[in-house]
Amino acid sequence: MKNELTILLKLQSVIQGQLNNHLSEEIPEIGENNVLTDFPDVDLMPKNTMFYLIPNWAEYENLSTNSDNSTLNISVFILCKKDKQENLIRKIHGYFIALYALLRTNMSLDGEVDFTDINDADFYYAVEGNKSVQGAEISVSIRYTKDF
Repeated sequence: MKNELTILLKLQSVIQGQLNNHLSEEIPEIGENNVLTDFPDVDLMPKNTMFYLIPNWAEYENLSTNSDNSTLNISVFILCKKDKQENLIRKIHGYFIALYALLRTNMSLDGEVDFTDINDADFYYAVEGNKSVQGAEISVSIRYTKDF
């Protein structure tokens, strides 16, 4: 059954399994434990680089016998810490570029959804006022046909 939770977990799985294919050489690869469906907490980050996925909003077309189209917006937070500031900037932008390339080449999330796109991205060069923690918030919209 395709619903908001399965879509969220599919995006997490795609990032875990395919993001490294789009990273440039100087950006460290991530592992399965670097991507969580959780709210970001700098103090509790298990790794120095983390991707956090949070459902942001959902929109549903008028439900009828002809349409069950839905849009789920997910905020993807990328946080990096414990490195020189110039390296943190390179990492944040490198991971964003890799995420953009991944979603551009796999818009259907391996055939699970109709379309995925990035609406906008905000970059933070001092998370919680701390220059040794930098991040980005990327707004990802996923369009799919909801199953009941």
